[in-house]
Amino acid sequence: MNEKDLLYFCKLVETNSYTETAKKFDVTQPTISMAIKRLAGEFNDPLLTQNNRKSRIKLTATGELLYKKAIFLLKEIESISYDVKHASDKKIRLAFSGEAGSIYIPEIIQEFYQAGIASMLQTRLERSADAFTSLTNGDVDVAIYSWMVSINDPDYFIRNLEKTELVIITGLNDPWKNKKTISAFELKNRNFVARKQGFLTRECLDQEARLGSFSPKIIYTADTMRMMIDLVERNIGIALAMESSIRETDKVHIIRLQSGQKLWAYMQIAMRKSFIPNTYQKRGINILRHFHEK
Repeated sequence: MNEKDLLYFCKLVETNSYTETAKKFDVTQPTISMAIKRLAGEFNDPLLTQNNRKSRIKLTATGELLYKKAIFLLKEIESISYDVKHASDKKIRLAFSGEAGSIYIPEIIQEFYQAGIASMLQTRLERSADAFTSLTNGDVDVAIYSWMVSINDPDYFIRNLEKTELVIITGLNDPWKNKKTISAFELKNRNFVARKQGFLTRECLDQEARLGSFSPKIIYTADTMRMMIDLVERNIGIALAMESSIRETDKVHIIRLQSGQKLWAYMQIAMRKSFIPNTYQKRGINILRHFHEK
């Protein structure tokens, strides 16, 4: 069994086409066929079946397991290859979401600066889901993100930095300016300012809408959290926001969701256990492993 055979096999499963798979790797179709035959012989199983050249490829039970294992293994090989090739790098790649980044990145940069290694940080801003995907794929070494559930995965060092409540915010002149709590059902006829699909607060708003059996009326989709809050401050709709994101403003009114309908965001820092820092990176990784440790 070799890496190329596994690559060909996985791509064939994903494309369902010998032609597309061959084009992807710039090889002939017989090359792909021979790779599948070698794997089938090694595992004493056909791995896949196909009634004719136009029908869909179906995996056997052994083929299903091989595909799942191979995907994991190929990612590990890619990660190992990167780490070894960059064993002398003086960089730590860190992905962060907008919300988590606005709170923690300045503090992290300060700690790296005080340690004399500020230039070591190589940061990138991504949505929370994308930041964790980048970590999984080995594109970054560390991720700081927020999500509705606390992620717990044995393949990563993960620590909770903060748990923050999702709250409804309104302008100070809004009709609800004196409300303290609210149910999801009462949100039905209000206009919302919200983030794009895929962002945490938008996912949470959609969940609250399902609880209240309505579709949220979104009058504006904000590109940033700060823009969303600013529009609410100007009484242009209301919003669902993380309480941690409105600490610096006294221009909005907070309404808490009633018991049983509350949602929370967990801010976490995670790093791959497979990432072995080199001599240069150890100081930075040590700062990140103990960042906000109580």
